[in-house]
Amino acid sequence: MYINKNARFLLEKLLNSYRESKILYLNSADSHYHPSFNRFFNHQAIIRNNMFFNISNILSEIGIQVEDVILQRPDINNLMSTKIERGNEDLFSKNLKKDIELKDILLKLCRTDDKENRISVYKNHLKKLSQSINENKSYRLEIKEKIYFNS
Repeated sequence: MYINKNARFLLEKLLNSYRESKILYLNSADSHYHPSFNRFFNHQAIIRNNMFFNISNILSEIGIQVEDVILQRPDINNLMSTKIERGNEDLFSKNLKKDIELKDILLKLCRTDDKENRISVYKNHLKKLSQSINENKSYRLEIKEKIYFNS
């Protein structure tokens, strides 16, 4: 099956970004002890994992060896064992940045790809990412308010 070069590049980039996002959310869950935040991070990791498999199925359907795309990744075991260092950004901000990056890739794919069934998958992913972005923003504000009132 034919797919244009730009869409293929974006799909490969999206696949790796979903993997990175899943790991970021899992690390965030490991680093946060508030139960509702922990549930949120774990749930988002599951969603990113499902999105990863949706995109890997699309790549397989168009004849791209998913293993070739994944082999270019950094060592997952190393990423999983490394805790997120707390800097100036809180965990919600880091995940929010990654979600916005994913959203941008998906928007480009919607404009680049010409297959309606793939575009519907991208739009479904966009819907889930938009919900996540809103929740991340809400939790981030909640954290900032708690820090402000506790200072």
